[in-house]
Order: sequence, then structure tokens, then C-alpha cells
Amino acid sequence: MWRRRRVWRVRFLPPTPYGDPAPAGWTFLIVTVLWYLIVETITGRSTFGLLRAGALYPPLVEHGQWFRVLSTMFVHVSLWHILVNMISLWTLFVVEQALSTPVFIALYVISGAVGSLLTLPISPDQVSAGASGAIFGLFGAMLALALMGMFPPYVRNQLLMVLAINVVIDIMNLGTIGWMAHLGGLATGMALTYVFARWLRNPRFWTALAWICSLACGFSLVWDLATPLPLSW
Repeated sequence: MWRRRRVWRVRFLPPTPYGDPAPAGWTFLIVTVLWYLIVETITGRSTFGLLRAGALYPPLVEHGQWFRVLSTMFVHVSLWHILVNMISLWTLFVVEQALSTPVFIALYVISGAVGSLLTLPISPDQVSAGASGAIFGLFGAMLALALMGMFPPYVRNQLLMVLAINVVIDIMNLGTIGWMAHLGGLATGMALTYVFARWLRNPRFWTALAWICSLACGFSLVWDLATPLPLSW
């Protein structure tokens, strides 16, 4: 039987009746949507436009544009792409409510970054974009919490079903979907959640890490806007 008190042990603070229960989640969602509507509308949604907006492309990363490891999380190829990812993000706001805002930020950004880094050697000549790695990190956090008994068994079973469906989709679309970003994000999200829940609960550590991740994301987007594409790479 699900015992609610087990969830409270994971939180830094009890929930407040005032304010938004998921400020970081809404911030990531709004920034991503605005980036799609404003920046990508200006740059265009061709391959060149996606690269100008911050999409991941290994040759450019090797050329020194490391900001793409993070900026790619805010770039989406199509309306359907961003719609699916943002709906998924919205449904996972519960992670922030369960683990706190600092942990949510660290999970999202680090999972996305790891997914991007793992994509580099797997797809050396492919342009990729999207928040899938970060979102799968949140899926991993939910799965870890469910496996630790923080949620009812039916939640765990639903998560496993959703992940199984995504694995099948990845296998069927190996040439178009960044499956390594999904896998890397999932594993990272699970690992960080276990670290937080079992060993490292220091609020100052996670708050500092969240600030580093937030500043790194902001810097990556500003760096992207200020950096032209090289004439050759």
C-alpha cells in the first residue's frame, strides 16, 4: 500500500500552498516555446536554420562550439516535435514537486547534456535537436522513485509501458531519432535520483548545482546567438 509519508522524506521542504509548484518546469517550457517561436522563426527551420538556432552537429562541436551540447535542448525541428516534447515535460512537473526545484533543474540539464555528449560519437554527421534527452532524464527520475516505492505500483507499471513503447519507436526509427540521447538521459536521471534519495541530500549542494546548470543553459543560448556559423568545418 502506498504510504504518502515516504514521498516527504525525499523533499527538501514540505509543499507550500502559495506559489507555483513547478517554477523550473514552467520556465524550461516557456523558454523552449519562445525559442521555437522567435529564434527559429527568424533563422528558419532548414538545416542551416536549425544549426543557427543551436542544434547539435558534431563537426561544429569539434570546431569549438561546445555550447551546442546544451543549446540543442531548446531547438526543435517541427511543431509536432516541440508539441510532443512539451506535453511530455508538462506531465513530468510532478518530479519537481516530489524532489524540489534545484534537483529538478540539475536532473533536466545534466540528463540533456549527457544525452548530447553520447550522441556525438554515435551520429558524427547528423544534425540533431530537441529536449528528449532531458525529458527522458525526468522519466528516469520517476522510474527510480517508483522502483524505490515512492509511488504506487500502477505508476511504475505505466512508466515501464511508456518506456517500452518509446524503445520500440526508437528501434523503428534509428535513423531519425536520437536513441542514444534517450538512453543516456534515462540512465542519468535514474542515477541522479538514486544519488539524491540515498546518499546526497544536502540542499546547498543541489542549489549550487542548479545555479551552475541554469547559468550554463543561459550562457549557451547567448553564446549561440552571438556565434556565427564557420565558413567551413
